[in-house]
Amino acid sequence: MLSSFAFIAEAAAHEASPATHAEAHGPVGDIIKIFGSFGVDGPHLLVQVINFALLAFVLYRWAIKPALGQLEERNRLIEKGLADAKAAEQKLAEAQKSAEAILNQASEQATKVLFEARNAAKQTVEAAKGEALTAVAELQRKGQESLEADRRKMLNEVRAEVSRLVVETAVKVLDQNLDDAQRARLNEAAVKQLANR
Repeated sequence: MLSSFAFIAEAAAHEASPATHAEAHGPVGDIIKIFGSFGVDGPHLLVQVINFALLAFVLYRWAIKPALGQLEERNRLIEKGLADAKAAEQKLAEAQKSAEAILNQASEQATKVLFEARNAAKQTVEAAKGEALTAVAELQRKGQESLEADRRKMLNEVRAEVSRLVVETAVKVLDQNLDDAQRARLNEAAVKQLANR
């Protein structure tokens, strides 16, 4: 297809060339002569320009444009990957900050719980000491009361025994037989004297 276009363009250039050479006088003619001295002539130049334009169009349409599209797609994917990496890095930093905050909060709560547990244990120990002291004081009071009751009871028993012995001794000393009323009076008198002491 390109060769047929090239052939048509070359034929058109050959037909137009005698008129062009006849009219080419002046500065344009001088330029054409300079190009001619380098081996460039108008008809071949026109055909080569048309061939180059067709080749450039075909390459652009089926080679360069798809390649540029792929490059743009890759650039877009790379930019997206970089943006995703940056977002992931930010999320990681936020997660690390969040984890540090959670650890700090957990540490503070653990310290607070430990402090409260120590205070509660101290209060429990103090309460137990207070209860123990109260129980000891109650036992001492009950022991004192029991001792006092036993002492009174023993004193009463001793008085009764002493008064009985005094009466018996008095009976023996006096060598008399006392009746129950006299014995009771003597017992009472002895108990009163012992109680006064």
